[in-house]
Amino acid sequence: MEETFMDQVDELRKKFSNNFKDNIQKNVYDQRDLDRFQLEDLYACCFLRHQQGSIDKACDMVDVSLRWRKELALNDLTEASFPLAMHESGAIFYRNHAKNGNPILHIMVAKHRKDTFPALTVRQFIAWHIDKEFLANPGKRIVVLIDMTDAGLTNVDIDLTKFEISCFTTYYPALLAYLLIFEMPWVLNAIWNVIKKLLNAEQQKFVLLVKKPQITQYIDRDQLLVHLGGSDTYKYSYVPVSENVCSTHNHDSDNESLVSSTEQSSTSSSVLRKRVTFSGLRKSLTFDGFAAAELEDQSLSHKTVNNVHHGSLADIRPANHLTFNMDLDKGDSLSHIQISNTSKQRLSFKVKTTSPDVYRVKPHTGFLAVGEQIDISILLPNGHRSGDTKDKFLVMLLMVRDDVNENNLDLLSSMWKSVSRDSKEYMEYRLICDKVYGSASTGTIVTKPVIKSMTTQFSNSSLEQKVEMVAVQQQELANQLKKIVLLLKLLIICIAMVIICVLFRGF
Repeated sequence: MEETFMDQVDELRKKFSNNFKDNIQKNVYDQRDLDRFQLEDLYACCFLRHQQGSIDKACDMVDVSLRWRKELALNDLTEASFPLAMHESGAIFYRNHAKNGNPILHIMVAKHRKDTFPALTVRQFIAWHIDKEFLANPGKRIVVLIDMTDAGLTNVDIDLTKFEISCFTTYYPALLAYLLIFEMPWVLNAIWNVIKKLLNAEQQKFVLLVKKPQITQYIDRDQLLVHLGGSDTYKYSYVPVSENVCSTHNHDSDNESLVSSTEQSSTSSSVLRKRVTFSGLRKSLTFDGFAAAELEDQSLSHKTVNNVHHGSLADIRPANHLTFNMDLDKGDSLSHIQISNTSKQRLSFKVKTTSPDVYRVKPHTGFLAVGEQIDISILLPNGHRSGDTKDKFLVMLLMVRDDVNENNLDLLSSMWKSVSRDSKEYMEYRLICDKVYGSASTGTIVTKPVIKSMTTQFSNSSLEQKVEMVAVQQQELANQLKKIVLLLKLLIICIAMVIICVLFRGF
């Protein structure tokens, strides 16, 4: 079983906050990605898994990945961000599962033509598809099947190939199970040998060249499309997401490549995993960003009455916003979170924040008996009063037995690590901080604009020139082969005519 490195997550977050403090303050990253990294243990742990527990390498990867996500504006991409022709092309889609249970992302190389669409748009389109699975199921891997059936030199895009490789080796941590390249044409082998140098020895282990006889070692026939040697007669067709608002993300429907992870409804029993789309507005209850609309959406699955959130295990006050009055003469600002256990079992609770070095939370962990209520104090020291207004808090609750207490914290820690977010024994709720100047009723809430930047380029000009040179040489070789074949055909015709003439003379 793959090691999770979950016990190193807090250390990774602390190191990242220290090493890249300036980047955080300068809004180098999308705040929604920062929130996800600070609050989602599974997401943060992916970086450690990718780097085999090396905190230094994982920390650098977080920086690179989060920069890249903002440059591509990934959190703002929707189905409507791309031309209809891209959706209809069927160049990329999810379909079926490999033998290891991982979903398969199909990339149809023959359907790609360089310069048909802007390079940035194509990259965003690919990243958008990858992102759906990565954010919907953090910690789960996928199998990428690069289908080169009927592909030729006109379909080769060196820059795009480098981008696809970088997605799984640099930007999406611990996502790739393995990459299958199906039916690589011999004329492209030399190009692939050069591209393969972009991967280190460990990464090359995950890239497998297969043909029909070998592909069934990784994917069962009933999970393979017919042209791949399987029995699945599926033919890709595009249906707009507006016609499939309630479709299930199971990688088996005909519309899997169309509905984003933030626009699909899960069949999970946990209401916290529910995603709903209304009039084109993306609303998500999982941690796919922390916009005000998302906080309002929490009332879709739980009742909010008199500023109290009535959850599946507990009542939480306030319902949405945690207010800090910044006009107090005493300097420090104090706010409270009140939790009441409304379940039929004892609860363990945790309170996390995106800025653990700023806020003083007491108590931040503990237990709640059935019917018990606790008031959690959150202090914002005077020295941090001018800080970021987009801080968040996450309240986490887990059902535990009566014999689980402070004397067996190892058992409690194990329960927290193993619990599924979809479990009925688990609940989480998010609050956004409002720093109000003046009185809480008349003050204004300070917000900061989100800076968006687009475009990302790869720098490796010497390697790129070498790859392009090989591509040109391959094209020249193909042209020469065509001439040779034509000459052979003419030679055969001439020989045949000579033989016929000799035979007639004999008569």
